[in-house]
Amino acid sequence: MNNEVFRKVRTLSAGNAVCRAIYYSFSILISLFLLSCQPSKVHHEGRQPVAEVNGEFLYEEDVHRALPLDLPYEDSIRYAEDFIHNWVEEVLLYQQAERNVRSTEHIEQMVSAYRKSLIIEDYQQQLISQNLSEELTEEEMLKFYNDNKVLFVLKEPALKGLFIKVPKTAPDLADLKKWYRNNDDATLEKIEKYCFRNAVIYEYFYDRWMPLSDLEGKLKASNNLRNSLKKNENYETTDEEFCYLLHVADVVPEGSTKPFELARAEIADLLSNYRQVSLIKQVKKDLYEHAIETGRVKLRTDNTIENEE
Repeated sequence: MNNEVFRKVRTLSAGNAVCRAIYYSFSILISLFLLSCQPSKVHHEGRQPVAEVNGEFLYEEDVHRALPLDLPYEDSIRYAEDFIHNWVEEVLLYQQAERNVRSTEHIEQMVSAYRKSLIIEDYQQQLISQNLSEELTEEEMLKFYNDNKVLFVLKEPALKGLFIKVPKTAPDLADLKKWYRNNDDATLEKIEKYCFRNAVIYEYFYDRWMPLSDLEGKLKASNNLRNSLKKNENYETTDEEFCYLLHVADVVPEGSTKPFELARAEIADLLSNYRQVSLIKQVKKDLYEHAIETGRVKLRTDNTIENEE
């Protein structure tokens, strides 16, 4: 077939008459071309070829799968043409390489090693899924945390408290500046009602630790705030449009051990990883010992080697 490239783009979508017309126009053209030059002995099992290189075929469904969703039809045609062109170049290069590479033994070795690693990885995931399906308990995580506190060091301060960003033109702003300093239930109820109507940002985090970096992008504060945070302190700043109010109920400084609540997700990841590593090590150990006991593995000692010599 003289390495002819048959191009066909499928950009057909429901209700799109333009794309449908393009699709069927290409279909007629390609079908005639294929019938005229393709040997009858080639069976494509209902698939429509769009390119052929020395007996290797690219099919319409392959191109269709490669197309990103929701592309305009002009872009779809261009993308499909590029995809087909790249496929042809890659096949030609591969066929040329096969003719010119003298030995592929090292490639076969790499393929074999890669296949082995994939099978082992899949089996290990099965073992983990079967044996480590139970959720980590609070006791397990607490024990791991207490035994490994050196792993959980704060790289920035963490704090609990309240943060509000409100327009300077908001009504009764003086009242809000008094309320935000207290965290009793009655005052918090007033703050919530006020912020619901007027605040741009209302962050309540008395019940959880928040890294300072989560607030720095929202808070217009001086650069030394990171080193000046204190428990039960209030910080107020303003710019041309907004007033920023921060009440720090509690703070853990940079370099301290992370509070357990803040380290929980990290603890879960580390502990899960340790459990997985431990499981795989034990499986390998059991397989090794059983193989030695049953004679499936024979190890030659130095004495054996010397005697044979």
